[in-house]
Amino acid sequence: MEAVRLLQDTIRFQQALCDTTLGKELIPEASPVLWYGRPRPNQWLTIGTNPSRGEFLHRDGTPRTGKAQKFYWRNALSFEDYLGNEEALQETIERASSYFESGRATTSWFGKPGGAKLEALLNGMGRTFYDNPASVIHVDFFKLATYEQMGKMKAGRGWMEHPTSIELLERTITYIKPTRLIVLGRDNCRAFSGFSTIGRLSAYPAITYEIGRHESGIPMIGLHMKPSEVFVGLGNGRDLNGLHYGSYAKREHLLRIGQALETIMDERLADGRA
Repeated sequence: MEAVRLLQDTIRFQQALCDTTLGKELIPEASPVLWYGRPRPNQWLTIGTNPSRGEFLHRDGTPRTGKAQKFYWRNALSFEDYLGNEEALQETIERASSYFESGRATTSWFGKPGGAKLEALLNGMGRTFYDNPASVIHVDFFKLATYEQMGKMKAGRGWMEHPTSIELLERTITYIKPTRLIVLGRDNCRAFSGFSTIGRLSAYPAITYEIGRHESGIPMIGLHMKPSEVFVGLGNGRDLNGLHYGSYAKREHLLRIGQALETIMDERLADGRA
């Protein structure tokens, strides 16, 4: 099964990284996160950076267990035992696949059903993380949880774009076979070579987007902002239309942003420019 092989190869990558300068930043007992949501045909795929520490740890640094547990926790299993433990591998995959349907999603990042954040943007595009079967699932560029955010680490980008990390991401895309990719964050967009057009939304001029196709032919939208991180970097000012940047994070505006992006994408697909 390709999902198991993908997980095993990610575990091997995790094991190798533990002996590098990145090792002290990795949460060692945290399982790799292959995806958030259950893969199925005709899905869209959002792509973020890497799993946050909050997916595995409470704020005081203690592991999430019991009802608070979101993903598989390796505990006392060695990497070698983990690689050969079919039950542990299957539980790792199932916990990732049931992330939204089980009610364990981190809504402060993904958003609640009918709420704001990334979910609202997707709603504006006619999709949601919370339908069953899911029309959208999420993956991260780098599949391993770290104590510090990758974007704040001096060498974080280099590790994210390590050849093995890129290979694992591309294998994940091949396995899921999404019908659209939505890449979140300017630096993540730069790591994909298929973007051919860049623009700004006239109604929301602080929103920079890119459009193109993945090397496999999948249509891609890239966003230089992350709807779930309240447009970090925009500050407290207003855009060229006089709209306060803080308003960009509200559901009503995220819906409109999603609608505008979907209209642009549909037009480009219709005339063959995407």
